[in-house]
Amino acid sequence: MAQEGESSTGRSGRPRWLGYAQLALILAAIGVALYFAQAPSQVEWDAISDVAGDPVKPTVTVVKPAPTEQALTVHLMGGVTLHGNVRVTSEVEGRVAWVSPNFRNGGSIAANETFIRIDPAEHELQRDVAAAAVSEAEARVQVERALGAESAAAFARENPGAEVPGRVRRAPQIAQAEAALMKAQAELKLAQLQLERTEISLPYDSRVAAADIEVGQFVGPAELVGRAANLGTVYRTDALQVRAPIGQDDLASLAPAIGRAATVRTAAGTFTATVERTSAAIAPKTRLATLFLRFAEDQPADTLPLPGSFAEVSVAGPVHDNVFVLPEAALQDRDSVWVVDGGALKAVAPRLLGHADGGVVVEAFDAGDGVVVGSLPAAREGLAVEASAAPASE
Repeated sequence: MAQEGESSTGRSGRPRWLGYAQLALILAAIGVALYFAQAPSQVEWDAISDVAGDPVKPTVTVVKPAPTEQALTVHLMGGVTLHGNVRVTSEVEGRVAWVSPNFRNGGSIAANETFIRIDPAEHELQRDVAAAAVSEAEARVQVERALGAESAAAFARENPGAEVPGRVRRAPQIAQAEAALMKAQAELKLAQLQLERTEISLPYDSRVAAADIEVGQFVGPAELVGRAANLGTVYRTDALQVRAPIGQDDLASLAPAIGRAATVRTAAGTFTATVERTSAAIAPKTRLATLFLRFAEDQPADTLPLPGSFAEVSVAGPVHDNVFVLPEAALQDRDSVWVVDGGALKAVAPRLLGHADGGVVVEAFDAGDGVVVGSLPAAREGLAVEASAAPASE
């Protein structure tokens, strides 16, 4: 009996059914709370629907473009590079007697300015020896000619009216002496040329990329001094170029691209340039072409940016008539725009011509009541909207 009473009641003495009743009441209260939490919004929505009748039209900001004439500008990123550089070597043997202070990394050298001198003493002696050989050869020619004249005169006295043979006139000896003179003269010119080469210069303005030479160093051609022949590296100032990758569409918008004016901005300043040439092939990985720009010649060489500098490039394109310049924010998916026409949205896909400082340049089209600026969630063809003019700054 004691066991039966314990099963019908809890250990605390309370009936078990009372716990179940409390749990049911709690669940009912939660359900009522959830119902009333949702009920006000439903009521409000129904009230608005009944009173308004029509859905609220979203307001869109529009611009009303006017046809104009506009020059396109293509903005690119690139870098300053070189056509190539020049290794400085000595064509003659000798010890370095003098090095210009300009021949240092970062220095500038004017055209035909001597920047290295090699001790000329040995080459001056070689020139003097060659000059003496010329004088000796000239004397030999004079002797042979004199002997030939005497022989010819004697033959004429003994053989009046007869033609004087060449051997009598010493023609072979004279020819041999004249050939020896020509050889001596050539050797003198070579000795003089070698002497002139003891002063190293270049026929164009250049900048020094590297220098590895000191006074007293023995220099000469590579076959004589090996790796020590390299005295430094320079590059022509007009070898500087700007290399800028460009998309095929932008390249087509510049056609013809060669000869177009451009502005190049680097850390060293802003420079004028001209498109000199375009790449002959498209890069297989990026599918981009390349523009090569040359700096204007009137800019001082020492102000130009260094090779390896980052550059921002703006290339002036052709001028187009009857175009719209739209804000960048007007472009929607796939370069289309929304136009408000009769209070509803209409999708238009204008022909995109390029970019200008004021925005996107497109061929003029029927803009209706205006072109929508910015994105519109859930926009669709025919959606009723209220148009609001954009501020003048847009």
